[in-house]
Amino acid sequence: MFKNRFVLYEFIFNILVTGFVVYQKVTDDTYKGMSIIPEQEKDIPLYAGLKPTEYRYIMNGNRWEDIYEYYDQELPKHGWKVEVKGSVLEDNDSANDWSGFYSTWRKEGFDGELSLSASYNKAE
Repeated sequence: MFKNRFVLYEFIFNILVTGFVVYQKVTDDTYKGMSIIPEQEKDIPLYAGLKPTEYRYIMNGNRWEDIYEYYDQELPKHGWKVEVKGSVLEDNDSANDWSGFYSTWRKEGFDGELSLSASYNKAE
C-alpha cells in the first residue's frame, strides 16, 4: 500500500514539474519588446555579461563606459556606420546630470537602424 502511494505521489510530482517547465517555455517573454535580437544576428555583437529582459539588456555594476567603447570599436568591424552618437564623456556642461551614452547605427543592406544606449542607476 505504501509503495502504491509513493508511486502515485511521484507521478503527480512529475506531472506538476513537467507542466511548470512547459508553462515557462510557452510564456517566455524575454525578447517580446525587441525588434532586433543580437543573438539571432551574425553582424551584431553582444557585450559579454549583458542579460536579456523583455525589452532591454541589463547587467550589474557601472559598466556603461566599457559597453560604449566595445560597441564603438566592434560595430564598424561588422559594417555598421554611426549616425548619431553622444555620451557624458563628451558633455562638459556640469548642469547636465546624467551618466551614459546613446548611439544610432545603420548598415547597408540592413532594413532599419540599430539604437544603443546605456546608463548606470545605483537605485536599480
